[in-house]
Amino acid sequence: MPFQSGRVSFCRFRVEGDGPKTADATTLATLAEHSFRESEIGAPDIVESGWITGEHLLDTQFSYEKNGYGAGGTMLLFALRIDTHSVPAELKHAYKRMNEQALAAENPSGFASKAQKREAADTAARQVHEDLASGKYRRSKSVAILWDLPNGMLYCGASGNTVTEELAANFLKSFNLRLEALSAGSVAGRMLRDTGKGRDYEDLHPSAFTKPPEGGHDEEGESGEEPSATSRAMPVVPWVASSIDLKDFLGNEFLIWLWWVTETAEGLVEAPSATGRGKVDIAIAFDKTLDAECAWGLLGKQSLKAEGPTRLAEAGRALMNGKWPRKAGLILADSTGGRQWEITLQGDRWLVSGAMLPEVPEAQSTRELIEARLDLTRGLAETLDALYGVFLKARVSGSWASQRTAIRKWIRERQGEGK
Repeated sequence: MPFQSGRVSFCRFRVEGDGPKTADATTLATLAEHSFRESEIGAPDIVESGWITGEHLLDTQFSYEKNGYGAGGTMLLFALRIDTHSVPAELKHAYKRMNEQALAAENPSGFASKAQKREAADTAARQVHEDLASGKYRRSKSVAILWDLPNGMLYCGASGNTVTEELAANFLKSFNLRLEALSAGSVAGRMLRDTGKGRDYEDLHPSAFTKPPEGGHDEEGESGEEPSATSRAMPVVPWVASSIDLKDFLGNEFLIWLWWVTETAEGLVEAPSATGRGKVDIAIAFDKTLDAECAWGLLGKQSLKAEGPTRLAEAGRALMNGKWPRKAGLILADSTGGRQWEITLQGDRWLVSGAMLPEVPEAQSTRELIEARLDLTRGLAETLDALYGVFLKARVSGSWASQRTAIRKWIRERQGEGK
C-alpha cells in the first residue's frame, strides 16, 4: 500500500461521532463483518465495495499484526476494495445489431420489424446480463486507508466521487460514523470556529490581489491606496462552484501567500508545534510544478514544470494577469528533527499527491519502518495545517488589508523586474 512504501497521496476526512480509539478486537471484527464479498447470484451492482486488509486484493483476514499500528494500536491501516461492472456501450450496440441482423435475414425487405427489434433488444440485454454475472467486465482496485483513531482523522489514498461515496457509505454501514471531507474551506471553517472566529470565516470573500485582466475595476486607486467598498472588484474564482466548500478559494490564496513568503521572508514561517507547546520554524520552497487558473474567469489555465517554477517569467505574468495557483510542488522542512517532505498540493481541494517522505534510516524491522512512515504522513498533514493556521490567523486579522496591499505591490514589482 502507498502508506507503507514509495510516494504517498491522500485526501483527508474528519470522522464524526464516537468512534473507536484503538485497533482492538471489536474494531477488527467490524471490518471483517463488512469485508468485501462478491455477489453470488445474478448480475452484480454497477459498483461493489467492502473492506480488505490491504495485503492484497483477496485478503479479508483482519488481524492486529496486519492492520494495527502505533503505540497501543492508535492507527488502523487497511483498504477499501471497489469493483465496477460495466459492459462497453459499443459492445451493447453490437449485440443489438447482430441480433437484429440475424432476425431480419429471412425478411424480404432485409430490415427488422418493430417486433424483431424488441426481441433483439431483449436478447442483447440477456447477453449483457450474462457478461456481468460472469464477471467478464469486472474492474477491481484497492484504496489504502489510514485511520488515526484517537484524533478522528481518516487518510484516504485516492480521491474522486466514486471513492468518496463508497468510503462514506461503508463507514456509515460498518461503524455508524459519518465522514466530513476536508477541503481548504472546511479545514478553515473548523480552525476558525475553534478559535472563536466563526463569524469572520462566514464573512470571507476572495481577495483581489490584482486588477481584472483586460481592464475592469482595480481595487486600488492610482496612488496605490485602498478605494471605497463600492468600487472594488472581486474575483469570481470559477472552480469554487464545483468545490466541496464555497470557501475553498482560501487554499488558493494560501498558495499565493506562501509564494509571497518564499520571496520576501526567506521562505520561513514560525508556526505552533503539533504538540501545542512552543513554536517550530517551517521552511518552504516551490519546486517542479505550478498549475494556475484565472480567478476572474476571463483567461485560461497555465501549467509550468521546472526547477523553481515560480521564478519563471511566465509564472510572474500569469500572477499579474489574475491567475491563481491551483496546484503546486512544495518542499517543506521543519525544525523538529530536520524532517523534510516533497509534495504536490492542490490548494482548494487540500489534496496531497506524490509526497516523498523523509527517509527512515534506523528502522530495525518492516513493522518499525511502516510505523515511522505513518507517523511521517501524519506529521506532514500537521505541518500543512500549522502553516495554513498561520495564514488564516492573518487572513481574519485587522492587518490583512496591509498584507494584501503588500502582496499586490510585490506582484507588480516582481513583474517589473521580469520575474
